[in-house]
Amino acid sequence: MEYLEIANGPILLLLCALTIGVVAVQAIIFVWMAWRRGQEIGLTKQVMRRTMTNSALFSIVPSMPIIVMMLALSQALGRYFPWLRLSVVGSAAYEGMAADLAAQSMGLEGFTDPNMTPKIYVVMMFVMTVGIIWGILFNIFFMNRLDKFSKSQKEKVAGGFITIFSSALFVALLVTLSVPYVANVQNIQAIIAFVSSGVAVMILNKVAEVTKWRLLSDFSLPIALIVGMATVILYVQVV
Repeated sequence: MEYLEIANGPILLLLCALTIGVVAVQAIIFVWMAWRRGQEIGLTKQVMRRTMTNSALFSIVPSMPIIVMMLALSQALGRYFPWLRLSVVGSAAYEGMAADLAAQSMGLEGFTDPNMTPKIYVVMMFVMTVGIIWGILFNIFFMNRLDKFSKSQKEKVAGGFITIFSSALFVALLVTLSVPYVANVQNIQAIIAFVSSGVAVMILNKVAEVTKWRLLSDFSLPIALIVGMATVILYVQVV
């Protein structure tokens, strides 16, 4: 059986839709609870409606890279599993990296390798799911105490250890995600995508700064992703 028959099959559609449905119901319940709480503390309906409208509009921008990544992953991983991953807990950066690592551990070049089998596909799904669950568990048990500690440290010393540590973690994350692709000189397409996307982001941010058009800066990431993919496609077609 071809693995895409499983990936695009009705059973996986049902399982993914059921999970996303549960999350959607939770979101509706949270909105309802927030509305009731707003009434309890004296907020007017006009203020709450404006807040909900603004929140919905601002959520469109962060969703753009996720939609682009979902479309990219769906070619190799089927229509439904990327939909589930990027609708619930996954991120655009993590999903591709986790899928690649899982596929490589099974002897493939990556998750786009044409030698993918149903067994490897299931292993990849397992790795992508389990690999990200620890952040959720950490937040449940430790995030409250960590948040209190972080606030106390920031109040004591401005620009102290917590600020430096957070910046270092962010830089380490970027390095971890980018170096395996940029340092691999045999994978010219990845280097081209990385460089062209980075240049696109810098240009868009500079134009936004000069023109005071903030919307352009907000959309710089999804535009850069599209530019990177288009550049690679152009390179493959020409070279």
